[in-house]
Order: sequence, then C-alpha cells, then structure tokens
Amino acid sequence: MYTVDIDTGGTMTDALVSDGEQRHAIKVDTTPHDYTVSFIGCLSEASKRLGYPNTEAFLAKVGMIRWSSTITTNVLGERRGSKVGLLVTEGHEETLYGTAKSPVVGELIDECNVIGLPPSPTAVDILEGVKQLLEGGVRRICVCLANSFPDNGAEREIKAVIEDQYPDHIIGAVPVLLGSEMATLRHDQTRVHYSLMNAYTHTQLATSLFKAEDVLRDEHNWTGPLLIGNTNGGVARIGKTKSVDTIESGPVFGTFGGAYMARLYGLKNVVCFDVGGTTTKASIIRDGQPMFQRGGELMEVPVQSSFAMLRSAVVGGGSIARVKDRSVVLGPESMGAAPGPACYGLGGNEATLTDALLVLGYLDPCNFLGGRRQLKVDLARAAIERMVAKPMGVSPEVAALLIRDEAVAMMAELLQATLAEAKLSASEAALFCFGGNGPMFAAFVAEKLQMPVAYTFNLGPVFSAFGSAISDVVHVYERGVDLLWDAAVRDNLLPILSGLQTQAERDLRGESFDPAKAVYTWEIDFGATEADVSTVRVELSQSEAKNVFDALSKAVSAASVSRLPLLGVRLSSRFVVGSHGMKKRADRVAIKAPGEREMRFNGAAESASPVYSWESMNVGDVAEGPAVINGSTLTCPVPPGWKLRVDDYGNAEMTRAK
Repeated sequence: MYTVDIDTGGTMTDALVSDGEQRHAIKVDTTPHDYTVSFIGCLSEASKRLGYPNTEAFLAKVGMIRWSSTITTNVLGERRGSKVGLLVTEGHEETLYGTAKSPVVGELIDECNVIGLPPSPTAVDILEGVKQLLEGGVRRICVCLANSFPDNGAEREIKAVIEDQYPDHIIGAVPVLLGSEMATLRHDQTRVHYSLMNAYTHTQLATSLFKAEDVLRDEHNWTGPLLIGNTNGGVARIGKTKSVDTIESGPVFGTFGGAYMARLYGLKNVVCFDVGGTTTKASIIRDGQPMFQRGGELMEVPVQSSFAMLRSAVVGGGSIARVKDRSVVLGPESMGAAPGPACYGLGGNEATLTDALLVLGYLDPCNFLGGRRQLKVDLARAAIERMVAKPMGVSPEVAALLIRDEAVAMMAELLQATLAEAKLSASEAALFCFGGNGPMFAAFVAEKLQMPVAYTFNLGPVFSAFGSAISDVVHVYERGVDLLWDAAVRDNLLPILSGLQTQAERDLRGESFDPAKAVYTWEIDFGATEADVSTVRVELSQSEAKNVFDALSKAVSAASVSRLPLLGVRLSSRFVVGSHGMKKRADRVAIKAPGEREMRFNGAAESASPVYSWESMNVGDVAEGPAVINGSTLTCPVPPGWKLRVDDYGNAEMTRAK
C-alpha cells in the first residue's frame, strides 16, 4: 500500500507518494481560493504518474494520507480570520494581562470586541457583554479570566450562562472557548493569545479539512485515515486537532525531516534553510533533534509555551524586485504561483527573483518543474530591464546579479540571526537546504557565512512532505505548575500525572489507536524563570501514575535540578503508524556527458559552463564549479571554488574545492 504525504504551501502544494521502496515527488500550484483543489490535484497527478485510470483507482491502493499546511499561518499573516469576541477580567482589556498593549489587540481582535467583566459577574453582566459582541458581528467568543488555571470554575460558569441563553439548536448559537482549555498553563496572557489564535483560524482550517474528508469519501470512495500535521512534528485525526496546533506545521515538518537526516549523517549542529516561493525559513537542529524554545513569539504573538524554533524572512522565488534609493530591494510583495514571475508567461509583468535566476542561466527554461512549465527568457529579461536595469543604469545581466546578491544577503542575515539566537557560530554548523529554491542558494549563502558544508537533497523540493512521511501520531499535553521538589511533591504531582495519562489514552482510543502500543515521553521543566529552563525527560510504556513518578524521581536526582522551582509537566504520546525512511542509494544510471549553457556567477562576462543532469549522476560523482546541476527535483548552481559530490543516499554534499 502507498502512503501519501501532502504539504500545502503558500505558492506550491507538494506531495510524496511512497510504497517503501520507491518515492514519487509531485508539485502542483496551490489554490488559495480553495485548498482542497490543489490537495485533490496532487492525488490526481499521482494517479497519472503511477499509471492508474483515475484517482479512485489509485486511492484504493493508499493506506494513509497525512496533510500538513500553512493554512492557519496564512490566515494569521493575512489577517483574514473570523471575527472574535473576548471576555476578560475588568482592567485588562488592552494589555490582556501583559505589561503593555497586547500586539493582538487591533490585529486579531477589534478593541471594541474586548469586554471586561467585574469580579464575580452576574448573568446580566455576562449577557449584556455577549449581546454587544453579537451585535458587532462576532462569530466566536473566548472567555479568559485572570488566575483561571488550574481552577477554571469561574470560566466554566460564564460559558454555562452563555450556552443556556444561546443553545446549540438556535441559529444564533455562538461557540465559546475557554482560555483554560486552550492552553493549560498558569501564564494568563498565553492562555488568552492561544484562545484568540485558535478562534480566529478555526473556521478557515475546519472548512478545508472537512471538505477534503468529504471529497475523499463521497467522490473517490476512500475512507482511510486522513491525519493532520501538527506543530509538534506529529500527526493526528481531524477530530483531535486544534487549529492553533497546526500553525507553521508544514515548515516544521521540514525541520523534523532535517533532524532525521542529521542523525543519519552523524551531524551535531545543523541550520535548516527552507526557501519557497514567498518566504525563507530557518531552524536549528542540535544533537539530532529540532531545537525547541520555551517562550517567545509564535507568528509575532508572544506566548510562554514550548515550540520548535522557526524564524522567517519574506523573500522567495516570487519576490518582486525593484529599485529604491538607487538600491535593489526584494519583496515583501510576491507574484505567487499565479500569475507568477514574468518568465511564466501568464500575465505577470513584475521582475522577480526567479526571473533573475533564469537570466543568469541557472534555470533550465525547458525543464522547469520537470518540464511541466516552459520558461520564457525574453519576458524575464524584459521585466528586469524595465524594473531594475534601466533605473540602475546597468545591463539586465548585471541587474540580475544585483537581485541575486540582495536575496543572498537577506537569507544570510536570517541564518546568522537564527544561529546567534541558538548560540552557535556558522563555522560549527552544516547547512541543510531544501524547499523549491533552497538548493539554488546553498553555496552562495554558505560562502557568505563561511560555513564548511552545505547539503541539498534529492527530495529537497518536497522536503516538508518527507518530514511528514516519517511522522507518527503524536499528542502533547502540558500542565503548568508552581511547585517545589519537596516532601509534598509526590502528592501534588500524582493527580496531574494521572490526568495527563488518562487524557492521552482517551484521545488515542478516540482515533482507533491502541494506547497500550504507544510510547509516552514525560518531561518536567525546572527553572528560576521561564527563560532559563532545565528539562528532565523519561520515556515509558503505558504506566500508572505512581510508576511514572518513580521514574521521574530517579531522573530528577540524576540531573541535580531538584533545588529549582518546578514550572511544568509535559506528556507526549507517540503511536507509530508506519513510515518510510531514507535508504542508501543502490542503483546506477547511464552516465551522460554534461552539456553547456551561458551563465554568469560574478561581474565578469557570461561564459559557457557545464550543465549536469541530476538524473544522470551516480553516487560518488563530482561536479566542480563553475557549473549548474539541473533536474526535475533539484536545481543547484556550483559557483567557482566549490564542488558538489553525490553522497551514499543520493543527495548532494557541497564543499569548497581544494
């Protein structure tokens, strides 16, 4: 049976189809008006690629589909979510329990839709506030009172009053979300922010997910498991997924795919570099694991929870280039997939980064996206000449170099800042490059940052889908506490451990997975502050709370952290659903002599340089720059002074030529 992993990005939707022996990478244009169109488009393209008469016949051979996306990320970034109302404790309407005005007020929620309730509000106080919100067009209401965790009795009483007045069976019913249920943490503002982000994005994500499930069942007769990618690097059924848990899930899967490869290669420190059509993402892998952070910003919203570190810059292949104050600037505007760069010939007339790469000779105009799209060099050159070359007083080729160099500078700045945040230097880290445009900039960025080695991957264009393909069903439960590891800690922790274990088992059974076959990872955070945390971790099978405590107690003693305050308890349940990892490449293909194409790497004139076909290279083959590697899955310039070698797994390792 096949597994299918689909990653919906802002510009392209990627799919990876695998039967354990062979993988098939597929890319189609993302359809922002209806994400299910490109989702089904990937399945349709897969059925054609594998020789099935229709999508239904292909799906009959599919055992599981995993879907990650940037849907919630885009909804948040483009500020096109649902109209949300918020009931808070009086006096915190603007700060939402922070020390200054919350960045979400006026952005995710209108100021007039935040209503403060007095202490011990009456039903009249509550319903007057709700009436005001509904008259303003609010479609979801969050209730987030101060000091409502772990005892959320006051929030639940407010919810009961609202649901009694607006029951589910009337058209005017309004969903009510409690902050204490969205984020089980003591930090008041984090509970508010998580609740608002979830309410703001829920409708748009749910619409796409349920429609995809309906189309699979009703139009293609497929009833297998559709699992949704979560930010924690795992997947879960739609019914067990919160919208807020999918933020940045697509890019995060790329980081988890990178962590898998770092362990395979035995690399200690890696910075991941994911370049798409609109944005560039950077993340860190240390000791074979994605680097998590406790506290920080999630989509520029401050939260005090634990999540994978991911930084971004608004630059990608579709970024528009123009001249400002006698300098080339890129983005933040992007031409996206439609009409796309000028070279697509679909009506776009702005000069983009992709147009520059084509003019420089790096892209094969006849083999873009595996030959599915022909690029028009004349249109790219004309757009660059009009938008950049003439205003700068240079040739289109030099203008294209300036555009490329501006992109490299922006990307290097992002990577440098991310490495500094992780307290790493560029010289001690390897660079993993993926996404549709990552390999294009691998050597240029590594050279600028003086990094020793860069890797690009055969599955680079669909690397986040690869990260999904090695994922399991994962649920994470977190409970904030304020305790000391003293004589009373056992009695205080046992109910929490038992509650988390019960919740994890209930969710797995709800998804038709056997809790006895899952693995449970328990973590306790110790620290004087949220910013300086030491984590103790144990991994167990299904266990009673007293056994979990005994195992944690031994780990705490060994780590010598018991003198620090105990900040939180976290449980991750993992159920293995079957994945197809990376194998060493065993096949050999017929050698094909490289061709030649005019290309430019620096201010010198264009010159004819070798063009290697990626599909004609074998393990151990080496290409020295100046050269370019073109293929249906990988386009990678090799600048002068660099070389590329095909490694044992069929990926490309780039180092400086001696």
